[in-house]
Amino acid sequence: MLAAYAQFIREKYTVIIISTLVLGILVGLYTPAPGIAIRQISTFLIVIMIGAMGFTITIKSLGMAAKDWKSFLLGLILNFGFAPLLCWLLALLFLSNHPDLATGLILIGVVPCAGMALVWAGLLKGDVPLATVVNAATMLVAPFLIPLLMRLFAGTFVSIDTAGMFKTVMVTVLLPIVAGVLLREVLGNRVDVKRHLPLMPALSATAAVLLMFMAVNTAVPTVTANLGLLGPLVVSTILVFPILFFVAYLISLKSPPRGKNIAITLSSGMKNLSIPVGIAVVSFKGLVMFPIAVAFAFQMLTAVLFYQIFLRKGGRV
Repeated sequence: MLAAYAQFIREKYTVIIISTLVLGILVGLYTPAPGIAIRQISTFLIVIMIGAMGFTITIKSLGMAAKDWKSFLLGLILNFGFAPLLCWLLALLFLSNHPDLATGLILIGVVPCAGMALVWAGLLKGDVPLATVVNAATMLVAPFLIPLLMRLFAGTFVSIDTAGMFKTVMVTVLLPIVAGVLLREVLGNRVDVKRHLPLMPALSATAAVLLMFMAVNTAVPTVTANLGLLGPLVVSTILVFPILFFVAYLISLKSPPRGKNIAITLSSGMKNLSIPVGIAVVSFKGLVMFPIAVAFAFQMLTAVLFYQIFLRKGGRV
């Protein structure tokens, strides 16, 4: 049953994300009560979401970075250099009069790459070890970089309590990741860990979907009262992922073979949007979560487009 559940989440994740977004909006038009109820257990959901991600990381995988440090460094620069800068510029261009939305947009840019990039890299016969290293490394350094990057970029729009955010990220991101990694190392010699690995992304995705529903459902009343926000929000958010994917794709073309191009594009274009939802719940109020919730759908649509591009160039499921 658990295996079927994990397979269902993996195969239908795009549909689940879009359906949750639509459901959150429709329910929010009547009442934000379900989202408010989920908020009561949001910390628990965040810990489950992040801890499950950590369980997919091994200490050995981090050491693999030394084998191809140039590609690894490129992945880090794209994730924590180009992406935050891009979101900041889009926020300045479209959301300068809406600080909450601008902060949410920048949160999208400062988080690590998505674990889903590993699955898709494998399906496309890309360089899975490289994608794994970029994913693991960005997850582990993110807790230290997110507060600093938010202070640098989001500080343009709102006051950022760097020390407070650092503590929040340590508790809600770093500790669950480390706990997940250590738990896997401890259990590795006692049980067949690989048998349970497919369940971890499914658990993380389920928690993320609940948090996303909460974000959308509770934000709808404010958005409907300020419909003028929709235009700037959609225009700015819809541009993020096509640009991230396209730039990563073009740059990584200079790093053959094809497998590296796939790994770098996916691990630099796909952002772990579950993390900014968790941070927004704990550290911010207002509409900060709404751009992140909308971004789930736009990211998935862009990822599917590039998945098809790679398929046509020789990959196969």
